[in-house]
This record gives sequence, structure tokens and C-alpha cells, in this order.
Amino acid sequence: MIQALIIAFVSCFGLIKEFKVAVALLSGGMAVFLANCFFVYKAFSKSGAQANKQVVGAFYLGETIKIFLAVGLISVAFWQLPGFEIFALAGYVVALLSQWLAPIIIKTH
Repeated sequence: MIQALIIAFVSCFGLIKEFKVAVALLSGGMAVFLANCFFVYKAFSKSGAQANKQVVGAFYLGETIKIFLAVGLISVAFWQLPGFEIFALAGYVVALLSQWLAPIIIKTH
């Protein structure tokens, strides 16, 4: 949820320059966000101590598909937004950084 808010916030800054910049930033960020949503759905589809091999298998399958999905979506963004690839890549990097820095952004103690 925080990741989606950060992506939207950064995309709003793109509107200062040009609408297509905002679209490119949003496209790059959504490539990460949608891939993460798929991973969460797939990885947590199995649960329970009795299904530990299924849980591990779902986790690995979800992570593998997540990587291919992210690469595919960012490739589509590059293809559909010629001349704005750097902004799509910037949105992608911001989304990844928000994911990696989430423990620092949200302090629970």
C-alpha cells in the first residue's frame, strides 16, 4: 500500500514536466507493484504445517514469475513510451527502493 502511494506521489511530480513523464514514471512503478501483488497472491496461497513443500514451491514459483512479469512489464513500458525510457526506469527504481527501504520508512517501535 505504501509502495503504491509512493509511486503515485512520484508520478505527480512528473506532471510538472509533462504528462508523458508522469505516465512513464507510473508505468515503471506499476511494473514493480503489479509483480509484487502477483507474488503475494501466489506465495501465500498455500499455508499450514502439513503443506510445507507446497508453501516452498509456491514461494519459488511466485518469485520466478514475479521477476519475469516485472521484466515484461518494464519492457512494454519502454516499447510504448519511446523517448521516455529513462523516466520509466526511474519509476521502476523508486518502486524498488520503496520496497527495500520500507522497514526504515515505517518504524513500528
